[in-house]
Order: sequence, then C-alpha cells, then structure tokens
Amino acid sequence: MTQFGSLFIQLDSVDSTNNYVANLIEQGTCQDGSVIMADYQSKGKGQGGNIWQSVSKANLMFSFVYCPKFGTDEQIRSVWYSALMWQQCLLRFGVDAQIKWPNDILIQGLKLGGILIEQQVKDQQITWCVIGCGMNVNEAPNLPFTTSLLAQTKQRFKPITVLSEYLDLLNGQQNLLNGDFNYLKSKYEAALWLKGERYWFETALGLKFEATILGVSDRGKLRLDDGAQILEFDNQQIKFLRD
Repeated sequence: MTQFGSLFIQLDSVDSTNNYVANLIEQGTCQDGSVIMADYQSKGKGQGGNIWQSVSKANLMFSFVYCPKFGTDEQIRSVWYSALMWQQCLLRFGVDAQIKWPNDILIQGLKLGGILIEQQVKDQQITWCVIGCGMNVNEAPNLPFTTSLLAQTKQRFKPITVLSEYLDLLNGQQNLLNGDFNYLKSKYEAALWLKGERYWFETALGLKFEATILGVSDRGKLRLDDGAQILEFDNQQIKFLRD
C-alpha cells in the first residue's frame, strides 16, 4: 500500500511542483507516495495549459506521486479519488464542497482550488501518476467565481494543516481508490456540482446549448442530456458557459 507523505519535501520556490516531481522520476530518485510542497510557484499548472495563480505562503500548492495498481483502462480512478478526498477534507474544516467536472473544487459555486493530473504510461500500465493541487487557503486570486477557505470559514489556517488532513484521508481510504470501480464512480457523481440540473455549455467549436448533467462515463467523460440525445464530452471539448 502506498504511504502518501512517506517522503516530504518543502520548497521555498519552484517553477511547478509537478515539474519537480517529473525531474525526480527522470533521475530515478522518485519514491512512491512522495509529496512536494512549495510556498511559491512561478509557473504553476492549471487545466488546459492555464496558469494556476496563487499568493506566496498564503495558500497550498503541492504535488503527490504514486504508482497505481490499475491499468490505463481505469486511469480515471486517480481523478475521482483525489477530488473526492478534497471534498471529505474540507468537511473537516466545516465546509461542504462540490466537484465541478472534471476536477475543480467549489464551495457554493465558487472555485476554491483545482487538480491537475499527469501520468506516465508503459505497456498499458501507469508507471507514475503525478497529482498537482492548488487550494486557496487564506487568499483568493482576483478572478471571477473564486473564494478561499478563510472567506468561507472566517478562520485562517496554515496550508500545512490542510495538507496534513488531506494526506490522512489519502492514506486512510485507499480501499476506495483501488476497490470497486462502480462504487468509486457513484461517489464521484454524487459529489458533482449541478448534477441533475440544466446548465449552459459551449463546445470547442463555439456551439452554445443547454443540457442536464447526468454524470460521467466509465472513461470520465461528462454525460449530458440536451433533450434530444445523450452527449459525452472530454475535458477539452466543452466548457461551462461561465468559464
């Protein structure tokens, strides 16, 4: 079983904690369960090539890495599990969060943080899974629809305190990560923001349409019902219209 946090490295500054982990893997010095935390990232990664903006030391920026026990046909497990553990982690701080597909963490519709997953594959087996997380603990960037844990709870927390609770959950619920696939999927779907509700979307080609969020496919695609048919989309194929 992976021991998340078995190796812990805290950096003052780095371009990206995901890049730092990738370098460890390339050098052959990476350890299963390693956690890399940084006070500041100059080129923090977000979804779709976006930059993750944060305030030095006020917020939580880290990556963790592990060797999955499942193949590429179930690689979506990492997305679902890491997001679900954030939902449970935030409950420990008195906050009821939801997951905006595929892996943003929202509180009352406002973005608290996000997850970026990068994987290395060899012979249909995932050799390494690198999961980068950015959470607005004490400050929120000057962007629409964002919030912080401080804004929601009126309490200031040390980022390392939040990380410790998250790692405790990662280590304590690996039966969810590696257990029944459909059960993990159902837990993720139950946590989805706007599940069962109609919302406006826009495709990569600029088509705007309204549809009901049904859930996700076994590959993690967003499943929508536009009233005429069931549609499925990958992350880069569609966005919520407010984005």
